[in-house]
Amino acid sequence: MSVSLTAIKKLKINKNNSVFIILILILIVSGLYKPEFLRFGNLFGILRQASALGLLTVGQLFVIVGGGVDLSVAATMQVGITIFTYVYNLYGLWGLVIGIILAFAFGILVGVINGIIVTKYNVQPFLTTLFTGSIITGIRMTITGIKPAGTIPEMIRYIGRDKTGMIPNAVIMFILVVVVCYVVLNKSVYGRNLIAVGTNKIAAKFSGINTNSTIIKSYAVCGFLSILASMVLAGYIGFADQWIGAGYEFKCLIAAVIGGNYLGGGRGSIIGVIGGTLIMTIVLNFVILLGLSAPFQHVVAGLALILALLMGIFTRNK
Repeated sequence: MSVSLTAIKKLKINKNNSVFIILILILIVSGLYKPEFLRFGNLFGILRQASALGLLTVGQLFVIVGGGVDLSVAATMQVGITIFTYVYNLYGLWGLVIGIILAFAFGILVGVINGIIVTKYNVQPFLTTLFTGSIITGIRMTITGIKPAGTIPEMIRYIGRDKTGMIPNAVIMFILVVVVCYVVLNKSVYGRNLIAVGTNKIAAKFSGINTNSTIIKSYAVCGFLSILASMVLAGYIGFADQWIGAGYEFKCLIAAVIGGNYLGGGRGSIIGVIGGTLIMTIVLNFVILLGLSAPFQHVVAGLALILALLMGIFTRNK
């Protein structure tokens, strides 16, 4: 017992662990109010549900580190779902393979276009990606008539809903992406270049870094992970609604900021993304568990997330 108390006394709150301290506090409060919330099955369900948002937030982090923001991610997700589902329903299994390739190519293309507009024409990332998202949504609505995209392939359902052993496949996918992106962001030349560009673009350019290419690649990564997130989310929900992921462009930003990542660029924490994503998902789930009406759910969830954000700022300052 004395060892545990000594460990607690030595615990220092810093920018790396503050988000997880907040996460533990939220879990404790949730468990005290609703003990069933902490059941093993419910917690694994939350992890599965958080995976799609986590993938999207990791992609958003790359853009944020480079000093930008991407508000086209939800629209990219919706078009990606539409592409691979339509092609699968037309041509079967081979259509699914082709559809997935086309969907990922589309996500990367959207990211490259965003990056080119931001770098070559010096348009604000907020406006660029907002308008890009609006354009591709309009094109999708015009072509499809906003009809349901069709049946979700079993392979996609396997990724989003099934388990390997006791661990949901969506969680395994998220962990793999986190590990790869952590290495890229913290151990690779590209990661160091991206941090340098986000810190001071002019200084990075004079240091010999191709700043435009670095930023464009960050948007391409975000577009790629948007499609991967769409597959996980569609598999989890189990149907191909063309409006799936609506609002996720702001949810992933909130998750990134709660995780200690600032929109000014130059720094970013993959570990913080995990904590921020879990806080977002747990708060939204707990509010639903309270049985409040939909308007009150939004109010309470918003207040809880603001409180979590303020707590994070306070603990990091301390």
